[in-house]
Amino acid sequence: MTNVALLDEATGRGLRLAATGENLTVQPASRCPTEFAAILRKHKPSLLALLRLRFLMVRSVLLNEIIFFADNEATKTALVNAGAEPGCIYTREELRLLIEQHRRKPITAAELLRIHAAKRMFKARIAE
Repeated sequence: MTNVALLDEATGRGLRLAATGENLTVQPASRCPTEFAAILRKHKPSLLALLRLRFLMVRSVLLNEIIFFADNEATKTALVNAGAEPGCIYTREELRLLIEQHRRKPITAAELLRIHAAKRMFKARIAE
């Protein structure tokens, strides 16, 4: 199981994972089954490294998948290495460009779906 899949599984179970120093914290701990805790312990070093990065993981209803908002290209690379689909990761710069475009002319849901599909299909990035 990839680290991204573990984060998704934890979220699905209503858990919040965090890096606190050298500790991996799980809240609420009472909702974490023993078997899942064992899997988290096995992946602890790589989960800690991932959780120290600045990103947001969101389940998009419109796109019908998990997308990530990453602080920068290094974070994007780390997310890909952790199992995230490259086309589902939007960097801060890509978001800035989308927002600027949306301010000039609002992007419809259909257009956003096409942009996302093209980004995934062509392993592209949003640029000026």
